[in-house]
Amino acid sequence: MTEPKGMVWLTKPPPPAVLKGMNVVMRPLLSSRFGRRVDGVMLLDFEGRRTGRRIKVPVNFNRVHGVPMAFTGAPWHHNLTGGASVTVTHRGRVHRTRGTLVPVTPDEMGPAVRKSLDSGGSAQRMGIRTASGHEPTATELAALGPSLGTSLIRFDFQP
Repeated sequence: MTEPKGMVWLTKPPPPAVLKGMNVVMRPLLSSRFGRRVDGVMLLDFEGRRTGRRIKVPVNFNRVHGVPMAFTGAPWHHNLTGGASVTVTHRGRVHRTRGTLVPVTPDEMGPAVRKSLDSGGSAQRMGIRTASGHEPTATELAALGPSLGTSLIRFDFQP
């Protein structure tokens, strides 16, 4: 874990091999009947822009102003530039929808993350840590910079 720097900080992400292993487990889990019990994670299934191959990636489910979103800076997010068809599996329900990439600055990401936390999002799943009893503000979250994420993906469905 990284050393705290103030009231709010980000933990070090898991090593790539651990993330890969978690994805291998989560993909079939989220697609199964047991996926109904997993609230904060959704499975995205979409086609690569250039390769045409199917990409399935589990991501944290975030709600901002009632709109389902994913926060990411991962390279696969470029496949959703300009909008693309996406199948989203969330809590065992399959939604055929459109995902649209929205690039954001840290000053825009901070309030979005704060809204997600206010709507039941998990700071722990986002790697956000705080001093005991402290609720991070949008300004504090924005101060974490690009490490918090550089893009939102907005989905056109209601869970």
